[in-house]
Amino acid sequence: MLRCSWCMKKFKNAKPVYGLNVKFVEEKKISDSDGRMVHIHLESRNTSVPMIVPGENSEADKQGMDGIFPICSEKCGDKMGEALSKEISTIQTVNKTIKL
Repeated sequence: MLRCSWCMKKFKNAKPVYGLNVKFVEEKKISDSDGRMVHIHLESRNTSVPMIVPGENSEADKQGMDGIFPICSEKCGDKMGEALSKEISTIQTVNKTIKL
């Protein structure tokens, strides 16, 4: 079951899902030909959170995104973006929250 990367609430059917796209620093990049869900440890939150790794040649991969954090609301997206901006050893850029 997919959960919000910030508040960890389960996504319910027919509810909007947002994504927070990130690009990792070069030596931390995760690549996956099939795409999958992984858990990433965030030092600033001292916990692991779910992240989608775009599959090879997917639209997100073609746009240069290394990961997508599923988010339940723009509010959670803002908070997650602030937390990710502190992860300078792992995260290079954080893009605006988008509706998936």
